[in-house]
This record gives sequence, C-alpha cells and structure tokens, in this order.
Amino acid sequence: MQRALKPLLILILTVAILGLLEAQFHILPGSKVLNQRELATRILGQYLAEKYPGKKAIVFSNPFSQKPGQPREVYQFEKAGLRGLRRGLEPAVSIEAVVFPEIRPEFLRNPSAVYIDPATTTPLSYVTTETAWDALIQQHPGADLIVSLIGLPVNLRRTETWRRESGKKFALLLPDLRLVGDSAAIRQAIETGKIAALILNKPGAPPEDQPLGRDLKMEFDQRFLLVTAETVGRQLKAYPNLF
Repeated sequence: MQRALKPLLILILTVAILGLLEAQFHILPGSKVLNQRELATRILGQYLAEKYPGKKAIVFSNPFSQKPGQPREVYQFEKAGLRGLRRGLEPAVSIEAVVFPEIRPEFLRNPSAVYIDPATTTPLSYVTTETAWDALIQQHPGADLIVSLIGLPVNLRRTETWRRESGKKFALLLPDLRLVGDSAAIRQAIETGKIAALILNKPGAPPEDQPLGRDLKMEFDQRFLLVTAETVGRQLKAYPNLF
C-alpha cells in the first residue's frame, strides 16, 4: 500500500512546486520571460557594480533548482537569472557564493501544511526555514551585498541581519515588499541604504509574451523600474501605489 502511494505523493509534490514557481516566475512551457529575467538581473548587477566596486556578494537563489527531477524550465530560469547577474556584477563585484536556503521539511512532506499568502509574488519566502537566511549570511561574513533572486524571508523583520546595524545591503529582484512593512518602512529601508537596489515590474509594461527588441536599455525601461535611494522619490511621484 505504501509503495503504491509513493508515486502519487511525488506527483502531488511536483505539481505543488510547479504551482509555486509559476506563481512567482511564470516559467511554464510557452512563457517568454527568460530573456527578460536575464535583462533585469543584468541591470541590477550593473548598478551594484557601479555603486559598490570591490565589494563581495552572496546570491540567494531557488533551492528547487538544486533538486533532480524538476521540470526543465526550473533549471533554465535559474541559469538565466544568474547569467544576467554575473554579466552585470563581474568583475567589479565578486560573487562569493550562490546559496540556496533550506526548504521547510513540513512542506516537503505535505505542501498544504505550510501557509503561503495567495497574494505574494514570492512564495519561496514562505517555503524556506526561518533560520536559513541568517545562517547562510553568517557563513559569509565578508560579503557586504545580499542579492536575492527569490524575494525575502517571511520573518525578515525578526532576522538578526535585518534587525542589527550590520552594514549588509540587500539587492532584490521582484520582491514582495510587504514583508519589509508599510510604505513608510519600505521607503526608509531604501533611502537609508539597507535596501541598496531593487527591480520592480513597471506599471503598464508590455505583455510578458512580447519578445525583447534590440535596444535592451529601452526594453528594460519599458518593463522594469530600478528603485534606489536616488530614484525612489521621483518614482513614487510617478507611481504613488508602487508599494
């Protein structure tokens, strides 16, 4: 009986993971966002390279990409994000490590046992363990930049890294900023440099299935916003409901 149930449980888990990844990244077959993701991470990396030359970074990335047997798109999406980031960062900023926060064991046993806010843009925020982020950051004390391609941990405001004035700076791709707090808290985190930079989807952007043109700077400006301490004020004037 247990042997008969095992393939069914594996199938259910795979479907659940795919649902999470599609909700966050829109990566199911037929999607055309791989190049857009690479473009977004490249621009993020270029900003950090210009602003923080000589610094080291750790990159938080998708732990499911390290598990065998995932759909091909999971690995392609992982490679696209990291490829763009490396092209933008290096050699001015070196990537000390790409790290993959631990997945909650209860999620692996039963995905429905872990609450995931249906409105979140980063379901992996809810799936990783509460101590994973602090533990990985503490393993790399020489890294000043924390670049996340998977959002922020759901317990962000309780983490040691966020609570203490450690000097660590976050750079984020399409995060769920509600985990930072209200609009005032988000703006303060950006203006004080705790969040060094983030990429957000631009309101009114072209549809995701529209391929990129030759002018990549123009394509980025049409699709995304690079939010920094220097730009946040005017971007909020243009888009008052940005966050």
